[in-house]
Amino acid sequence: MRASFYGLHLKNINRKISGSPLKSVYTSEKGFTLFEILLAFFIFSILFITIYTSYSSSFKTINMTENRMELYRKAATVLERISEDIQASYISALPPNSFGQPAGYTRFLGEDTVINGRDANSLSFFSRIPPLFGDEDETVSGQLLSYTVVQGSEEDELILLRSEHPEFTDTAEENNGLVLSDGLQVITFTYLDDEGESHENWDSDSDEFRGRLPRMVTISLEFLNYENPDAPLKIFTSVAIPVNYMPKL
Repeated sequence: MRASFYGLHLKNINRKISGSPLKSVYTSEKGFTLFEILLAFFIFSILFITIYTSYSSSFKTINMTENRMELYRKAATVLERISEDIQASYISALPPNSFGQPAGYTRFLGEDTVINGRDANSLSFFSRIPPLFGDEDETVSGQLLSYTVVQGSEEDELILLRSEHPEFTDTAEENNGLVLSDGLQVITFTYLDDEGESHENWDSDSDEFRGRLPRMVTISLEFLNYENPDAPLKIFTSVAIPVNYMPKL
């Protein structure tokens, strides 16, 4: 009788346990399958690649824009310097051979030179622009300015140099000049005469130009584009010379 009672009591306890929340919790617990883990990893990888690509592209665009702006700033500085120098250029009112020799001290000379198959024009002329360097108390009526081009550290790179010589001094003195700009690929000067005809060279001592300055000088610079070598940054400007001294015949 007592055994039957205990047996019945155990059955009631089992029923309570089987219907309790504790059993439902244990029976509903499941682990992640390999397929679910791989699927989650795949989705995470796609999201990560998408975000990384977006940020990488944004930073690349920002860097490209900053580099392009830096080149524009450099080009603007170079063109402004050359333009100011050319606008203050002059030719002596005395004709060539006035003293038995060409008036070389007031010569305007632009030469079409080439380095490694690339235009690397040179230019020298007298200008009333104040010297960038020198004694402040030194009185100079004018100075010979020379723009020359040399080979850079890389095969395709050209470097533009600017040098100053006070007027009536020995210009044969060695002076390589200071670097005005590096990272160039092409430097060209084009000269327009009074009739608007274009010339690649200009020599004021020649019979063709007879002591005249060009009416206008066009300066063209091409900067190396390391991100896209086939698309160099091209910048140019034209400078009008306000005064054109004519020789006395």
